[in-house]
Amino acid sequence: MESIVTWYNGIYNNKELIHWIVVWMGTVFPIYVFVVTSKFTFKIIGQEILDKKWLLLKVFLVTAILIPLIAAGIVKIFPVPLVLGGIMLIASIAVGDPFDLVDAHGKKGSLLMASAIMIVLILLMPLTVPFWMWVFSHWFPLNLSASPENILMKVSAVAIVPMLAGLLFRQFLPKLTNILEVIFDWYFKVSAILLVIIFLPGSVGKIISVFGITGIIAMIVMTSITIIAGYYAATGAERKDRISIALACSLGNMAAVFFIAYHGYPSLEKNFDFLITVLGWVVLRWLIIWGWDFIMKYSVKKKGESLTA
Repeated sequence: MESIVTWYNGIYNNKELIHWIVVWMGTVFPIYVFVVTSKFTFKIIGQEILDKKWLLLKVFLVTAILIPLIAAGIVKIFPVPLVLGGIMLIASIAVGDPFDLVDAHGKKGSLLMASAIMIVLILLMPLTVPFWMWVFSHWFPLNLSASPENILMKVSAVAIVPMLAGLLFRQFLPKLTNILEVIFDWYFKVSAILLVIIFLPGSVGKIISVFGITGIIAMIVMTSITIIAGYYAATGAERKDRISIALACSLGNMAAVFFIAYHGYPSLEKNFDFLITVLGWVVLRWLIIWGWDFIMKYSVKKKGESLTA
C-alpha cells in the first residue's frame, strides 16, 4: 500500500510528467468527438437540427437561462467551498461537453441528438458565457471574465474542429474513416482507462477533503435537478433523445471550465491542485449521472420496458 502511495506522490510531484499527461489528456475527448461525428454526414446532422429545431430551442433556453439560475441558487443556499462554487457556476454555462457524447452512448441515448446539441450550444457559447460571467461576478466574489472570441477559439479546438473533421472524413473519405474510427476508438478506450488510474485517487481525495459533505450534497442536488429539467424539457421526444438532452443539461464542458477559470485567474494556469479539483468535480458528476442511469434502468425494467424503447 505504501509503495502505491509513493508511486502516486512521485507522479503528482513531477511537474514535467504532469505537463505531458495533461497534454495527452487534452487529446482524448477531441478524438472521441471525431469518432462519434464521423458516423454522420453534414446532411444527416443538418437534417437533425432542422427537424428538431424547436426541441433544440427549448434545450438552449433551459441551458442558457434555467440552469445558470439553478446553479446560482444552489451556490447561494449551500455553504460550499469557494473553489467548488466557482466550478459549479462556470460549469452551468460551459455547455456542449464532449463527455456528453460518451455518456449518451453509454446510457443508451441518441448520439445524433447529442452531436446536434453540442454543435448548437457550442456555437452559441460566445453569446451566453460573457453575460453570465458578468452576472456571476456581481452576485459572487469570483471576479470572472471571458471574451467571446477567446471562448470560441478554445472550445473549437476540443469540440468544433474534431467534429467538422469527422463530418468531412465521413463525407469524402468513408473507407479511410472506417479505419480511423477503429484506431481512434481503441486510443480513447485505452487512454481513458489509464487516465482514470492516474487521476482517480487524487480526484476522490479532493471530493473528500475539499468538497466535504456539504459540497457533495450540493453537487447531488444540482446535477439531479439539471438532469430532471433536461429530461422533462424534452417531453414528447423519443426516450433516447430525452436521455441525451438530460445529459446535455447536467453541468458542462470540462475544457471550457478550465479555460474560463484560467482566463479569470491567470495564476491557476500552472496550478495542478486546481486541475485535480476540477477532475474531482468531473468524477462526482459522473457518479451522480451513473446513479440516475441505474434508477432509470430499474424503473423501466419494473414496467417490462427497455431503456432503448
